[in-house]
Amino acid sequence: MEYVESEKVLCFHGPLIYEAKILKCKRFNKNSPTPNKGPHYFVHYRGWKSTWDEWVHQDRILKWDEKNLAVQRKLMAEHRATTGKDRDDMERKHEREKRPLPAQQMSKEPLPKEANPPKEAKQSKREPRVKKAVKEEEGYGAELFNWNPPAKRKVEVKLVVPDVLKAFLVDDWEAVTRNGQLVPLPRQPCVDDLLMEFREVIWSMPASSSPSKRDENLSLFLIGIKTYFEQALGTHLLYRFERPQYADVLRRYAYGPDVPAEQVKTNSKLYGAEHLLRLLVSLPNLMASTTTDLASMNIIREYSNHLLEFLAKGKERFFLARYEDTSFNYLSLARG
Repeated sequence: MEYVESEKVLCFHGPLIYEAKILKCKRFNKNSPTPNKGPHYFVHYRGWKSTWDEWVHQDRILKWDEKNLAVQRKLMAEHRATTGKDRDDMERKHEREKRPLPAQQMSKEPLPKEANPPKEAKQSKREPRVKKAVKEEEGYGAELFNWNPPAKRKVEVKLVVPDVLKAFLVDDWEAVTRNGQLVPLPRQPCVDDLLMEFREVIWSMPASSSPSKRDENLSLFLIGIKTYFEQALGTHLLYRFERPQYADVLRRYAYGPDVPAEQVKTNSKLYGAEHLLRLLVSLPNLMASTTTDLASMNIIREYSNHLLEFLAKGKERFFLARYEDTSFNYLSLARG
């Protein structure tokens, strides 16, 4: 047995990792409490009631060390970003900090009685409303300390999604969220393979029909799209039902204790066209919150539309015809 009783460990529960203590150790060859045979550990999760104590297979347990603690923090951060916890509070705090103080609060000393407006002025509501409307057209508030410059128009990335890919997105959503199915991982071809093949296709196109300045912009686009995919997968591109699978695949191919450093696989080597398409249709929303200039936006739009056409033409090779069914154990874990 790799672990011993009373040992402090980390344990997967759903998509996250929790601190746990091993209470019992046992090897099951039959009548196993989980779908797997072999070493099992009866664990207690720190801070949880004993009703959550359970038998888990050895694959769900990680050593208590800095490397695995870093993985725990990463998964928690991605989970919070996905569920929106703390985000709304931070945004409200940021807005309060940006909001100018009322005039009465700019000085701690109370205003003299003479400075209070007469009652007749308080009863007049039409005049301030007219003044405010005039000043808002110029980008100003009602007072100097409320001054705000006119808001800049956000540049949008408008993409043309082929109808065949729109239909696939509907099937993808239904398979995962309604049928309880998953994309089997690792995928072949993976995102890295697709981007390399897309690169070859663009270079094989005649100059008259190829995207602009492909010798400069193609490599930048491919690097950018891959970077977006690596960072956005865990926070924006997964359905809740897929998160336990994501945690498991990270443990088996990226952060697990038995994964050699030279064999670590990134998200773009584990996922394929299904999740790349989710990224492309999410680009307009993702890019709306950035400060990317108009020229860069146009490059992203142009090359993204070519990538969508590339995926549509190769749909039989790139996309799964059927997702895999999940076990009862996974269903109960994911839907908790």
